Amino acid sequence: MKKVLGILGGMGPQATIDLQQKILNLTKAESDAEHLRVFIDNHPQIPDRIGAVLNNTTSPVPAMQESLNKLCTIGAECIIMPCISAHYFLKQLSIPPPVNFLDMLQISCQACSDNYANSTAGILCSEATAKSGLLDPYLKRLSIPYIYPKTEHQQLLSRLILGVKAQANLALLTADLHLIAEELQKRGADYFLLACTELPIIVQSEPLPYPYVDATKELAKAAILHCGYVLK
Repeated sequence: MKKVLGILGGMGPQATIDLQQKILNLTKAESDAEHLRVFIDNHPQIPDRIGAVLNNTTSPVPAMQESLNKLCTIGAECIIMPCISAHYFLKQLSIPPPVNFLDMLQISCQACSDNYANSTAGILCSEATAKSGLLDPYLKRLSIPYIYPKTEHQQLLSRLILGVKAQANLALLTADLHLIAEELQKRGADYFLLACTELPIIVQSEPLPYPYVDATKELAKAAILHCGYVLK
């Protein structure tokens, strides 16, 4: 039985569009009617997640809950949220049964385990995700070896993420992303987890010359299957 998908988006807007495009690209369909029905709340006014995690600024939870409630009210049966850092607040959200929420962290870490067993992941993520250890329990539960960038490279990575949000020239961001990945590879990373939904947008400009898991793509695939559709 087909389910209606809801996307709690806007964190950021481009990442939400990237997810929707990947859902379209990855769905096996020969006509309009064979694609998913999707409700999207692309809500960029949700308060900054990174600031809330690191500096206790305005909580995004009330605005996230408002979006979630609206999606459920209009008929979403499965909710996804294309922002890794926002999952820090997941336990504070009330998800009404029987609506399902697909955990992007669990899905992307499972993809690492499935595709790169016994290999070391280089984690490319926001500073909030890194400092809070948000991904660590998922990685450890699956016995995935992993490393994060050094402090100065983590700060550089944060600037790249903000660059995407500011609609900077992606080609100018690519070189720095490759620099960070190269340093992680020298320290033992066998592949990379793009654990921020802005990073796949940079990679679209020029692919990483290393193996990687795109968390947005993995979320799209999981949503397609969960809603009863077929992967291309």
